[in-house]
Amino acid sequence: MRKIVIYIFMLFLIFIAGNSIDVIADDKIQNDTQPKNTVGAIPNIKFDEYKYNFGKIYSGEKVTHKFKFKNLGNGELIIDKVKSSCGCTAALSSKKNLKKNEEGEIEVRFNSGKYVGKITKSIFVHSNDPVNPKVKLAIEVKIIEEVSVNPRRINFGIVRMGGSCSQNIEIKTLPESDIKILKVETSFPYIKLTEKNKNESVCNYDVMLRGMEEFGKFNGFIFVHTDSKKKPRIDVPFNGEVIGDITYYPSRLSFGTVKKNREAKKSVIVTLVDKNVKIEKIEIEPPFMTYDIAPLNDDSQVISVHLRQGEFSGKVNGNLMIYSNSSIQPAIYIPILATINN
Repeated sequence: MRKIVIYIFMLFLIFIAGNSIDVIADDKIQNDTQPKNTVGAIPNIKFDEYKYNFGKIYSGEKVTHKFKFKNLGNGELIIDKVKSSCGCTAALSSKKNLKKNEEGEIEVRFNSGKYVGKITKSIFVHSNDPVNPKVKLAIEVKIIEEVSVNPRRINFGIVRMGGSCSQNIEIKTLPESDIKILKVETSFPYIKLTEKNKNESVCNYDVMLRGMEEFGKFNGFIFVHTDSKKKPRIDVPFNGEVIGDITYYPSRLSFGTVKKNREAKKSVIVTLVDKNVKIEKIEIEPPFMTYDIAPLNDDSQVISVHLRQGEFSGKVNGNLMIYSNSSIQPAIYIPILATINN
């Protein structure tokens, strides 16, 4: 009897264990057939267009365009930054974070300013899209001038002290624009402007430079005033350099920092522009500095300055003095700077 009871109990345990295995297996099958959640969802940025052409505009006009985009991915799209090339500005005009199917805009503004002809500018949109982290957009425009000036910049070059030179500027207006030139002027005291050869759409001005009283480089602007509403004033820059009978380079000698009891050397090139001018004397200070002179070519010489400071330490403020028979440059002073450390 006891054996029968044990046998029945064993069968019962086997039955229970079998049912448990079936339940586990059913659960596994059900889990395998259940739809899984998306793992690692990613954003996807997509623009309606990647290039826009404004067509023709007049110089001085400002134009604006909006590039629209959409997040086609499952993950959240984040716009990190928007950069544009020189001459135009671009900014995100919508929110920075976009969920799936949400839309955004990049607003681009272009100021034609000083540009002429066909212009292309680029805009770069940086985002967390792993496939397209940096999207390039572009705008194109053709800029027409109602008023044009030629040349756009005047370079007088090198002018001798007491001498003079002139340049011509041509101002044109579009015949159909009916734009008028109101005034051409400059605040630079050594330039005289004279109008010549004027007709309905073209006028010329003689730009005369004379009477410069200082050596060195100079620059300034000529202002062309018109009745154009888009660009009422055009600035024409000019530059040049006035020299005398003698030129020299550099204009100062800087030794920087020199260790004590170390010798250092710097040189200056002196050119005699006037063949009748002669160097009569050269002096140098402080006294522990010396110089030597050697010809470079028929017109130029090299003056080498030697720093032999001995026991001196501290800052040096000296001069290289060149004396000549020039009536306008009888004496030239070239500063000498140095710091001597122990």
